[in-house]
Amino acid sequence: MAILSFNGRVNIAVRIVTEKFPQAKLYEADGVALGGPTTHPAEINQMRVVFQNVHNTTVIIKETGYGEFGPPVLYPEPWLEDVVIPWPIEMDLDKANQLKEAAGFKGPYNTVTLRNPLGPVRQNPLFIFGLSGSGQYIFVDTITGKVTSGS
Repeated sequence: MAILSFNGRVNIAVRIVTEKFPQAKLYEADGVALGGPTTHPAEINQMRVVFQNVHNTTVIIKETGYGEFGPPVLYPEPWLEDVVIPWPIEMDLDKANQLKEAAGFKGPYNTVTLRNPLGPVRQNPLFIFGLSGSGQYIFVDTITGKVTSGS
């Protein structure tokens, strides 16, 4: 049996949320390696997926098990500093990880976030790897494949 991909898990979250909140739009998907720092995308084993919703509200859904989600929760305030991510995207976490490593960033990470930050400059959605204990982040552009780093 194949392990469900990061994007496959986001697909599940999108389906569950939009069944209940049809106008919700994907803002970000945050993943954590609960077992500690890893270099393997499949070990990102807990996710929280955030959606923009109508009337400046936010919907958040959390994984309860790998690929299994609890009910979506509506919050009466907006989620700030993200741009909506048109879903689906073509790049998955496995490809982003390969590009990161090919660019020389082979260290372990314990978080991965898929988001499109509002600024300082508008850009494409990014996979953002949080490198374990360093305060450094590796950014992989999901459209161009460009890899950059920062803190």
